[in-house]
Amino acid sequence: MLLPVTLLGRTVERSREQLRALLHSPLGVYVVSTEVVRDGMRVQFNLAPDDLDFTMHTLISTQPEATIGPIRRCRAVTEAC
Repeated sequence: MLLPVTLLGRTVERSREQLRALLHSPLGVYVVSTEVVRDGMRVQFNLAPDDLDFTMHTLISTQPEATIGPIRRCRAVTEAC
């Protein structure tokens, strides 16, 4: 499953601090891409359906200001997400 999350920082430096904290947390293993956007930092997670509950709970508790986007399923098992 692909899960986009936007880390909302008041400054670029604050967004980078949030990203560093996220990458060094247990959720860091799920991060597959990052992108600087106008309102912060967009992070793309690739996770198994069984990990969704843990991921959502951890995101909400550690990044309460983040915006969580829509979940998308990968197209095929043999295809990379």
